[in-house]
Amino acid sequence: MERTMDLRLLFSEWMRKIALILACTIFVGALFLAYSVFFKKNTYTTSVSLLVHNAATVNQNSSTISDLNASTQLAGQFIDILKNESILSRVAESVGNDPLTGMPRATAKSLSEMLAFSSSNSILKIQATAYDPQLCIDVCEAMATRGAELLREKVEASSVQRIESTKEDIVKPRLVSKHVLRNTVLGMILGALLAIVPITILFLFDETIKEGDDLSALFGVPVLGEIPPLTPANQPGKKGSYYREKRK
Repeated sequence: MERTMDLRLLFSEWMRKIALILACTIFVGALFLAYSVFFKKNTYTTSVSLLVHNAATVNQNSSTISDLNASTQLAGQFIDILKNESILSRVAESVGNDPLTGMPRATAKSLSEMLAFSSSNSILKIQATAYDPQLCIDVCEAMATRGAELLREKVEASSVQRIESTKEDIVKPRLVSKHVLRNTVLGMILGALLAIVPITILFLFDETIKEGDDLSALFGVPVLGEIPPLTPANQPGKKGSYYREKRK
């Protein structure tokens, strides 16, 4: 028998298993909620900005449109340079070692995962995200000092400079949202799918005959009538007569 999916029957099957679907939805949603609240570590983020000028106009008091465009292009090129592994390794050295363990606080790999770069006009923004707020500050300081020095060495971009001359230009670290609500909703959706998908698959592979249309499709003949299930409510006469007749 070639079986086609009847959406009405499928929806009825979902409603029949609604308790299981709700249980899976609530259970998985609760797991995601517990993970977000109790097990997910707090992360912090901070940033520092560098001002980029075209080297030809560093000592000039004014800039033209072409100079601004050149500075914008330089900012984009500097991002690619700062992402280089050798540059990150040298920046990581300036972050220093952990005073307790003596191990490096940062490596080229960890910096590549920790840092995010963006540019707007002639402003190069460097953002650091880590579990330790002090590490975020130190990484931004290293990128603003050692990173800028390396840029000047590589491309002779003497126009790369911090907007401020001290750590005051580093944004105060802030706690990154754990997205508890979003994670909980995603968990509930995943839980519902974990129940609905197997139910749907079992329904599609179920070859049992459920109604007259299934018989018509199987044998190619119309169904003239159906016999309802026989229960005491279907018997003629008063309630209980069925049981009295059965005892005789």
